[in-house]
Amino acid sequence: MEARYMELIMQPTCFTCGQACIAMIAGKSVDEVIIDMKTDGATSIGQLIEILDFYGIRHAEKNKRISKKNPVPYNYSILTVHMDAGYTHWTLFYDDKYYDPEFGLIEGEYTYGKITSFLEIYAE
Repeated sequence: MEARYMELIMQPTCFTCGQACIAMIAGKSVDEVIIDMKTDGATSIGQLIEILDFYGIRHAEKNKRISKKNPVPYNYSILTVHMDAGYTHWTLFYDDKYYDPEFGLIEGEYTYGKITSFLEIYAE
């Protein structure tokens, strides 16, 4: 994959991590993504896949669970994270860094929660 610059976008509310991840991938503002998704609330993987399709961004067919077969997320993926505080969160993993719309840019180990699955994004 050819590296490109990724800009960290922080989520404007506690419910818009999915929209912020899509904004980073699509090069749009969170407000634009909220309008296009028709929600500023919590999102499902299905909703994220729908908006990626809407923007013409290629991705894996489905979310893959972290397992022995797939022990680590692929290098350009939206991660499903079960947070230590008891909620589910979306984070972008790109170029071996975590672009977390709640906690910021994280290099090294991700310690805010448990990564349980990922949706690979295909680079253009």
